[in-house]
Amino acid sequence: MKGLLYVNELITWNPGQENEHTDRILWIEPDGFILYTIDAFSKQGLPASKKISDVLSAIEVGDAVKQEDDSLIRVIGEDSIKDADRIKRDKAWSIIADIVSFENEPDIYEREKRGPWISKAVEMHGVTYTTVYKYLRRFWQRGKNKNALLPDYYNSGGRGKRKLLGDKKIGRPRKNIAVNGPGINVNESTKRIFRIAVNKYYDTPKENFLTTAYDLMVKEFYKEDYRFEDGIRKPTIIPIGQIPTITQFRYWYEVERDIKKSLTKKKGSKKYALNHRAVTGKSDAEIIGPGSKYQIDATIADVYLVSRFNRTWIIGRPVIYAVIDCFSRMVAGVYVGLEGPSWLGAMMALSNAFTDKVNYCKEYDINISQEDWPCHHIPIAILGDRGEMESKYADTLVNGLGIRIENTPSYRADWKGIIEQYFNLLDGKVKPLVPGHIDISFRERGGTDYRLDAKLDIYQFTQIIINCVLYHNNQHWMKKFSMSEIMVEDDIDPIPKELWNWGISNRSGK
Repeated sequence: MKGLLYVNELITWNPGQENEHTDRILWIEPDGFILYTIDAFSKQGLPASKKISDVLSAIEVGDAVKQEDDSLIRVIGEDSIKDADRIKRDKAWSIIADIVSFENEPDIYEREKRGPWISKAVEMHGVTYTTVYKYLRRFWQRGKNKNALLPDYYNSGGRGKRKLLGDKKIGRPRKNIAVNGPGINVNESTKRIFRIAVNKYYDTPKENFLTTAYDLMVKEFYKEDYRFEDGIRKPTIIPIGQIPTITQFRYWYEVERDIKKSLTKKKGSKKYALNHRAVTGKSDAEIIGPGSKYQIDATIADVYLVSRFNRTWIIGRPVIYAVIDCFSRMVAGVYVGLEGPSWLGAMMALSNAFTDKVNYCKEYDINISQEDWPCHHIPIAILGDRGEMESKYADTLVNGLGIRIENTPSYRADWKGIIEQYFNLLDGKVKPLVPGHIDISFRERGGTDYRLDAKLDIYQFTQIIINCVLYHNNQHWMKKFSMSEIMVEDDIDPIPKELWNWGISNRSGK
């Protein structure tokens, strides 16, 4: 709008004429009388005051125009800034941060008033007046933000453009040219050799260093003959001045590399999908309310148990099955057994998830009310991991109970992130407090055999697990739970039972 001016706007004066120049607005007086600007492209420019009415009049008659595009402001993601550039930016910012504070406006734009601030910065940081003014000018001209102080390397060489190669060597001269020669330019033929070497020696499951790939490339593509030493044939390399340097090899690898392709070749497609892929969603992205989907999984507990009938017998590590509701994170069912992960263990956990918990807890001398664990329902869907849920026995759930069974791809535990994270929390609460827990120092020389410390039987251990579940469902505050706007309006605490009850009332819980 012609009648309004804003801080940081660019105003071009005398467009199309020899004396054309562009100012950036730095500060506008609240009462609407004057403003301060700086020539956005001048190497010696400093802030100057103008009447707001004069600027608006010039825009009205066409002597000045507002610029829609602002190429001087650099919006750059913090993760894309090189460490060296970030250090330089932060150092420059530390020098001028106190000077450009909003509290100092508009005095800082007056020559006679900013002198003491400049002198203080020079004395405090041990820099010259020229340096301080350089940083101030760059800050003001480029939009008054911290990234304005980044180095100007991005202007070098024609951004995004490849240099046309001739006979003369481009780039930084080599050290000791008299001995090593001037070097070579990287032409299409050389880049083809680079690509072959990267595919053959670097982007492989062996995970060689880039320097190793370079050495192997030189031996294969830049040899002129062979020699024999102690009966072993070794390549004779051409003169060093005719070989691309490791710096050139590394540069062109960085320019042309495909991160996804490289990691897939090194790690394999399954590990890439698990550990390195882009995260585009969450486990509960399509969940409507409680009971929409349960996740089920098993883990072998990091503790050894003894027999209930002969407590001198060590009977091994128990298997914990858990069923968790994706919407509320409520643990709907649990089972502790000695059989390995199997359909029997999954069946027991699901049976527990579908039935009343008051009677179940009584079996382990734990008294609760219906409100403490209000889960005794059949969900719409159950997500497993191509184990028990893919067996023929799971057809019972589909045909008899009308439950939809889903399975994650192999090696993709991240698709069941909710249940996997619960096991991490459970292990962290139980492991430090029970005797017979697994000690990582066991295999070290002189280490204690933690199995001999086992004291709990399966009944006692199940009591501990039930109490952990009750704590999780009723008291565990989930700091990172993503609350919806309606939940915030209703003042719901991010506790599984609170979310479960709210979802039943407001999200048509199933």
